[in-house]
Amino acid sequence: MRAFKAVLIVNLALLLATFGGWQAWRRAEPARAAAGQAPNWGGPEREWTGLHGLVRATLPELGIVVLTHEDIPGYMTGMTMGFRVVGTQIPESISVGDAVRFTVRGSPPLVVLTKIEKDN
Repeated sequence: MRAFKAVLIVNLALLLATFGGWQAWRRAEPARAAAGQAPNWGGPEREWTGLHGLVRATLPELGIVVLTHEDIPGYMTGMTMGFRVVGTQIPESISVGDAVRFTVRGSPPLVVLTKIEKDN
């Protein structure tokens, strides 16, 4: 009978701890969501201008420029990724290793590179 009581007490303690953790998470979640910059997936079309990056590759046959870029506020953190160029024409003045300033436009996650120029 002692083992039964011990198991019952341990299970009750686990149940209470789980419930308490769930309550704490539930109270903290709205504040965490409000504090973060949640990406706007599939929302209205937006434009981000004056972004800085570094050209890693150009794929003119695909109309893509691969950039290592800074954080794009409200969309994504800084990373290396490819952007499709509007009109598929990559400026000839842009080459691998150049520091650039660029503009992207679209409805996330479907954004395109609308302007790119060397950063002075």
